[in-house]
Amino acid sequence: MAQPGNEVEVSFIKMARAQSKSQAERFLDLIDLKLSSQRDDRVTLDMLTPSDSPWEGSDNSVSIDIIVQLPEKMRIEGDLRFLKLNISGPFGGVDIRSQFSAVSVDGIKGDVEIKTAFSPISLSAIDGSINAETRYGAITASDISVSLGSAIFKTVNGAIALADIQGPVEGYTSYSSIRASDIDAAEGSIVFRTSYSPIVIENVSGELICETSFSPITMKGISLTHGQSKIETSYSPIDAEFENIDASQLIIYNSYNNIKLSIPADISSQIVADVDQGGRIHASGVPLKPVYLDVTRLEGMLGDGRNRIEVRISGVGMIEIEGQ
Repeated sequence: MAQPGNEVEVSFIKMARAQSKSQAERFLDLIDLKLSSQRDDRVTLDMLTPSDSPWEGSDNSVSIDIIVQLPEKMRIEGDLRFLKLNISGPFGGVDIRSQFSAVSVDGIKGDVEIKTAFSPISLSAIDGSINAETRYGAITASDISVSLGSAIFKTVNGAIALADIQGPVEGYTSYSSIRASDIDAAEGSIVFRTSYSPIVIENVSGELICETSFSPITMKGISLTHGQSKIETSYSPIDAEFENIDASQLIIYNSYNNIKLSIPADISSQIVADVDQGGRIHASGVPLKPVYLDVTRLEGMLGDGRNRIEVRISGVGMIEIEGQ
C-alpha cells in the first residue's frame, strides 16, 4: 500500500471516431495503458497502440485524454510522440523527449529539459535551469528564476517570447522574431540570435548580445552592467535606448542602414562612431569632448571615459547619438 502523500492516480478518457459503434469499441480495445512502479521509486505509464493501427489512412481516428496526479516534488521524465503534454507542478524537475508533441510546463522547482519538434513549448513558474529545444515551433517562457546554470531556448522557424526572467538567458532561432522583456541576468549574459526577423527587447540588464540580419533591432530600457555587449544587424535600422552603461564595452554594428543610440547624458564613456563615405554622424544632448572629428568619424569622451562605446556602419547610413 502506498504511503499517504505518495499515491499516483491515473484517469483517462478514450475516444474514437468510427463508422459504427462496434468499430469504435474495437478501436478502443486496441489501446492499452499500463501503470507500474519500479524498484528505484519511479512510476512508469506506458500507452500502447498497434503499429498497424486500423484507423490510419482513413477518416477514422482515436484520441485519449490522460490525467496523472503525482506526489509533489517528483521528477517527471517522459518519452512521447504525437501527444499534447501539460505538466503542472509542484514537481522537482522535468525531462521530456518527444516529437510532434506540444509541451506546456509550469510550477517546477528543479532543472527542466525539453526536446520536441514541429510543436510549441510553453514554460512558466520555473525555479531552475532550462534547456528547451524544438523545431518549427514557438517557445514562450515567463516567471523564470535561474540560480545556477542558464535558461536556454532553441528553435528553428519559430518565434521566441520571453518575460520576467531572473538569471542568464540564451535564445536562438531563425526566420522568426525574438521578443523579450523584464530580464535581469545579474552577473551573467543575455544572448539573442536570429536571422531575417526582428529582435525587440525591453527592460533587460546584464551583458547583452543581439544579432540578426535584414531585420530591425529595437531596444528600450537597457542596462549594461559588465562585460562586452554587441548589437548587430544589416540593411535594417537599430534603435537602442540605454538606461545605464557601467563596467562595459558596447559595440553596435550595421550595414547600409541607420543606428539611433540613446544614452544617459551623465555616463562616463569613450565614444567612437564611424561611417563610410556618404554616411553621417550626429550627436546631441551629451557633453561630448571631441578627441577626433571629421566627416565620417567621431571620437570623444564623456566623463572619465571608464566605459567604451563603438558604433559602426558599413556603407551608407546615419549614426545618431542623443542624450536623455
